[in-house]
Amino acid sequence: MSRSVRRLLCCVGLFALIIIPLSARVYAQTQAVCTFTMFNPPSGYPGGLWPNGINHYNTVVGGAYTANQNSEKGFIRYSGGGLTLFGPLSALYTELKKRNVYGTSVGQYVFSGAVGFPGAGSHGLMLTSSSYATLDYPGSNSTVLSGINKSNVIVGSALNSTTGDSFGFKHANGTFTKIKYPNAVQTTTTAINDNGVIVGGYELGSSENPWSGYILQNGTFKSLSYIPSDINNFGTIVAGNQIHYSNGTVKQVNVSGATMTFVNGINDLGTITGGAIYTDSQGNSTFKGFTAVCH
Repeated sequence: MSRSVRRLLCCVGLFALIIIPLSARVYAQTQAVCTFTMFNPPSGYPGGLWPNGINHYNTVVGGAYTANQNSEKGFIRYSGGGLTLFGPLSALYTELKKRNVYGTSVGQYVFSGAVGFPGAGSHGLMLTSSSYATLDYPGSNSTVLSGINKSNVIVGSALNSTTGDSFGFKHANGTFTKIKYPNAVQTTTTAINDNGVIVGGYELGSSENPWSGYILQNGTFKSLSYIPSDINNFGTIVAGNQIHYSNGTVKQVNVSGATMTFVNGINDLGTITGGAIYTDSQGNSTFKGFTAVCH
């Protein structure tokens, strides 16, 4: 794996780091048949791009890196191909995670050091067409907003400033509610759908132990052997390079010719988004984003 690939995987944060190894656990699964629409990083951002979420209108959000991943802007890519970049003034790294049907995007930004969460200094970001706002968990030194639904309920993760361990939260009607998997030492959230179902990851025992995933619905947790990146309104989950349908079917997504494929978002139409890494014989890597319809 090239240096640039390793750096990108480090910079995309805790969620990607804990999902990628799980996606490599391939058993007897069906290859998805997909129609891909590929897109390149925007001009001036050759370090690659990381699509994270896709809303009902097939608008994709994520992060785009400058050369050597020295800085990052959040991006919004519309279904027609138009792309805009955003970062708060003086922010070194900005990344958008998810976007709801009304065009509100959430994510994170950091002014210095490595890209935000789980390191100290990350701020939760809310972005509309006309303005942005910071939403940090009270008393925490690091916050990331990872999901938003049509009711503007937001989920995210924050760090305990004393222990350095992570916990999830929900923000609705101005109130924060902690999310902690039972007996877990760390919990994160990755997404929420329009039905209020939340997904994320948890770690039991100690911070040296492996992570598992969960679904949180109507106050009840269900453990998963993988960590979801996103869930749509029909209960279809994406994780790593896999689509997990609500009937138990699991299908792999692989972009032809790519060294690695990651699926990070799915909307209520079943359209997915993610990234593909291409590596040549000299170890040089090229990063592309995609949307796809699979069956």
